[in-house]
Order: sequence, then structure tokens, then C-alpha cells
Amino acid sequence: MRCDKFFAGDRVVVRSPQEILSTLDSNGTLDGHPFMPEMLDRCGKSFRVHRRVEKTCVEAPPPVEPNRRFAKDDVVTLENLRCDGSGHDGCKRGCRIYWKEAWLRPADGTETEVPVDEAALAALRARLKVKADEQRYFCQSTELLRSTEAFPGRMKPWLVRIAFRQIRQKDRSASEMAKLFVRWLRIRLHRAVAGDDRLRGPHTKGTPVEVLDLKPGELVRIKPLDQIVATLNHKKRNRGMVVCHEMTLCCETVAQVRYRVNRVIEEISGKMRELNHTVTLQGPGGEPSLCDECLCYGEMGDCPRGELMYWREIWLERVNQQDQVGTRN
Repeated sequence: MRCDKFFAGDRVVVRSPQEILSTLDSNGTLDGHPFMPEMLDRCGKSFRVHRRVEKTCVEAPPPVEPNRRFAKDDVVTLENLRCDGSGHDGCKRGCRIYWKEAWLRPADGTETEVPVDEAALAALRARLKVKADEQRYFCQSTELLRSTEAFPGRMKPWLVRIAFRQIRQKDRSASEMAKLFVRWLRIRLHRAVAGDDRLRGPHTKGTPVEVLDLKPGELVRIKPLDQIVATLNHKKRNRGMVVCHEMTLCCETVAQVRYRVNRVIEEISGKMRELNHTVTLQGPGGEPSLCDECLCYGEMGDCPRGELMYWREIWLERVNQQDQVGTRN
């Protein structure tokens, strides 16, 4: 099967079930990377390429380097496509889906959708694996460490090389890369001066809970940092959920509830974790904002995974719909 290279802005069509099935092994993977049930209803439909996946962050215990790559450099993301967890017992992690280029073809002119053979779709569905065993799930997230490889040599030269390649491929503009670099320098300086101790809370045992019962679409204001820290333990966590530096950049901004997060599959263990009183946010009106995604601002470069931030309700407060809506840039 011919495999085209795709770049940001290219319009592509997800291949037919028959074509995709021919690329998969008995576990429903290509080079160890799973095609998931949540991707089935995209077959035959047209999308624009969002990014090439030059590198990806992976959750792994030390000494594994968290920055890894796909060996064949053949993976992209498509605009506005995230996993809805429907094939994995309602996982709400909301991962951005990674697409092998072998599963895509260039769109022919203005085509937006191609009819799909239902029997072939059923055959493809039957090949896909969703659990590794009774307790552990099987998806792109749980298999990411095994389907990627470490970068050879030192990581920082690779980050510089990837940054220039992203600009050349128009994944990122030069001004966007400059902003990411300045943010990286700012975080390095801030950590050197203040350290991470400012995020260590006062609690030594349990941490407090607040129930807002937030609904999708509601406007909330992220509380000031000192109020958030007051809910944390000495490990920077509230009931196991950590506050990272990126989240501190969002304090005192207004956002909109995207959806409630009641269960997520842990990447390292593959097990489902139940959550309470937790939501994910987006910019008001669906516009992008700092509180949407983790973009690896702590590194010299960014990650196309765009992992969603999770917010305990105790870190938020409702605002009136009439309040001025804005985010801090």
C-alpha cells in the first residue's frame, strides 16, 4: 500500500475498513500501534492534518526518557479528533488520536465522505483489541511506550532539530516556536528562583473535597494559586491528582467546563481509575486557552499529544454568565 507523507493543513481521507484491516496484525496494531474502536466511524471521512508527530511524550518510570519517537516517522494527528472512550468502557482521558499514514490517503478534490462497506467494518471491528487481560486495557496510550523508541544521543539537540523541522513543515510558525522557547526559559528561571516547594501544600494525610456538580458549558474561574495550594499535600496532590507548573499559569482565568471526568485509563498500568468531582476545561466558547492542554512548556519544544488538564472542583468557582470572559495570555 502506498504511504504518502502528510503535513499540517493537508486534507486526507481515512482509508476503507478493508485497506486498514490489511495493515493490522492479530492484535489490531501496525508496528505495535493500535487502531482503536473509537476510530471506526472515521473510515471513509475526510479531515485536515493537524500535526506531524515528530516526538511524543510517554508516561514511564525513570530511567526511561519521556520524549520518544515513532521509528518510521509515519504518524500524524487530525484536526479536532480525540478519543471519546466509547470502546474502552467510557474512559474520559480524551487522548488525541495518533494516525499511521498507512491508514490515510490524500483527499480527491472536495470529497468529504466515501461509502463504507458494513461487512468490512464489522470484520475490522472484530480484529481490534481493547483489553490486555481482565484488569488491564489496551489502547494507543497504554501501548505508546512499546510502539515508540528512544531518540539516539542527547535529547536537546534533537529538540532544536525538531523545532526547525516543525517550522519548515508549517506545523508551527516561527513566532509560535519563539513564544514556546521564551516560555521554556521563563519556567526554567522561575523554578531556579522559587523551586517547586511553593506547590507543596500543608496536608499530611487526607486532602479536602468540594462538590460543585459542574455541568458541561458552565463558566468557572480558576482560583488563585495560594487557594489551590491550600488544598494540596506535601507531594503537590489533592487526592492523588497533582498540580503541575502549567496549571499555575491558568490561575485566576475564566474557562468553560468541557466535560466531567469520572474515569480514566492509566497509561503505565493500563488499569481504569475512578475519579470524583473532577472536570476538564476549555476556553470560553470553545476557543483555545492555556487551561485546555498540557503542551510541555517545561521543555524546549512541545508535544502534539495535547493532553487535557484535569481540574478538581475545589480548585474552581462558578462565575456568572454575564461576567467578562477572558484568559491571561
